[in-house]
Amino acid sequence: MLWKLKQRQQSRLEKETGTVLKDWGGKIRIALAFPNRYSVGMSNLGFQFVYEALNRFENIVCERVFYPDPDELELLGDSAGNLLSVESQKPLLDFHLVAFSVPYENDYTNVLDMLRLAGIPPNSVERGPNHPLVCGGGVALFLNPEPMAPFLDFIFAGEAEAIVPDFIDFWKEHENTSAARPEILKELGKSVPGIYVPSFYDASYNPDGTLASILPIGGSGLPEKIFYRRADLTASTPCRTAVLTPDTEFSNVVLLEIGRGCGRGCRFCAAGFVYRPVRYNRASDLLDISAENIPDSDRIGLVSAAVSDHPEINLLCKSILDQGGSLSFSSLRADTLTPEIISALESSRHQAVAIAPEAGSERLRRVINKNLTEEQILRAAEILTQKGIMNIKLYFMIGLPTETPEDLEAIVELAKSIRHHVLSASRGKSRLGDITLSVNSFVPKPFTPFQWTPFAGVRELKEKAGWIQKALRKVPNVRVHFDLPKWAYVQALLSRGDRRVASFISKVALDGLSWGKAMRESPLNPDFWVMRERGVDEKFPWEVIDHGIDRKFLFDEHMRAVQEKTSPECAPGGNCKRCGVCGP
Repeated sequence: MLWKLKQRQQSRLEKETGTVLKDWGGKIRIALAFPNRYSVGMSNLGFQFVYEALNRFENIVCERVFYPDPDELELLGDSAGNLLSVESQKPLLDFHLVAFSVPYENDYTNVLDMLRLAGIPPNSVERGPNHPLVCGGGVALFLNPEPMAPFLDFIFAGEAEAIVPDFIDFWKEHENTSAARPEILKELGKSVPGIYVPSFYDASYNPDGTLASILPIGGSGLPEKIFYRRADLTASTPCRTAVLTPDTEFSNVVLLEIGRGCGRGCRFCAAGFVYRPVRYNRASDLLDISAENIPDSDRIGLVSAAVSDHPEINLLCKSILDQGGSLSFSSLRADTLTPEIISALESSRHQAVAIAPEAGSERLRRVINKNLTEEQILRAAEILTQKGIMNIKLYFMIGLPTETPEDLEAIVELAKSIRHHVLSASRGKSRLGDITLSVNSFVPKPFTPFQWTPFAGVRELKEKAGWIQKALRKVPNVRVHFDLPKWAYVQALLSRGDRRVASFISKVALDGLSWGKAMRESPLNPDFWVMRERGVDEKFPWEVIDHGIDRKFLFDEHMRAVQEKTSPECAPGGNCKRCGVCGP
């Protein structure tokens, strides 16, 4: 059956543009692994960027590997060693390094399953000198690496532009060493800032089960905390789609990152804190890339946590249209719809635009520091409809801290108000637009002001979702989609857990248990990590990574949320020292 797997990879290669194919002779061989399907991985801009960045080094050959599609899993069966790379269809055991890019916690089990399929022991202590080193990076891991600590030899705590060159220099210096695997890893953790080697750190716990400390093993010489490495976006090539393929969510769209982080300070959003200070790519660099790529794909997708906050967004929109391209946006704020953005949407023939009120009431938007008024939201919907964009998608969360039944009612009323404005603005047009609500369960995340907050609970979230569904069921042109609270619970466990949570991951990935059965059979109670409000001074497992954010600042923001007080935006470059990232 191996020939069928190779045939599948060859078929993918034939459809791609921009693939890097290198001779293996004398090079460091890196398998860049994405723990989800090909179509998902190739839609991930971070994964694409790392692939391109690694292949820029002459002494490196970087090839991609993905979690198999269902029919590929059937072909693999229980065989080990037949998980193949896309470019050369070589097994992972032939590579020096297997590097996982992990943006989502719920894909942790796929990491272990891929290692099993590759014939590599999933637990790092079981690997020997003939196995590749196994590492991981990505936002899920540098938010909280501890649940995956037993499975990864080392973890990148930082952005690729900042940390990869130092790592490659280390590898070149040590690639011919005769030192044992543990010694190489120890030296790596000592020599390259931003690299965490979990096997050289011990976690201890208090009698009540809370974390007492995570400290380097005595005499190892490793840092007590791993300092997160940030990139200077003005000194590096903007992150963009490297390989185009029709077999992806963004079929033949060139995605282009225009900034990193968000200055708005929404208290639920980890990206708004760990990527501080907010940084932007220069418009001139971005326009050079768009001009280079428009001949291959006339649609440029601008990507950022808050696209319309880029200080040169109007210039970007106008210039890309002048180059002959069309635009799509990863996100837009209702209060920043400039004439240039509207013109770009209209010229690019957008049929739908997403707006994220996040909460239905202005009270709850103050709690989460989402500084949007109902008037701004309604006005944005009206403007979009007048410009022929008839379909509006609205993002909401349920289970937010301090949420009341009145806040849920406000979601329903806001949806009805937007529908009314859309219908009024679309009078005389040939068709009516749809309002689609995407309602997701709130998961408290590390390094946010809500890291002390408990998860709302599966039953409670189901009840809230059911109430909203019933309230909007008979409203014409309004559709509602919900996530599954049980998966939000799992995400909360994986994002807020410590090293002991690895046992759940192992039971699901390696023993074939469902999450529910794994939790029922474990002597550990997952509610301890998911449903418990954390103590003010409790040590958190994720604080082994130092993002530079002052813990007191986060707790002050937590208290301001409880008091329904908003806070100013992150404004780097001035005298603001509130969060600690820009200095004390």
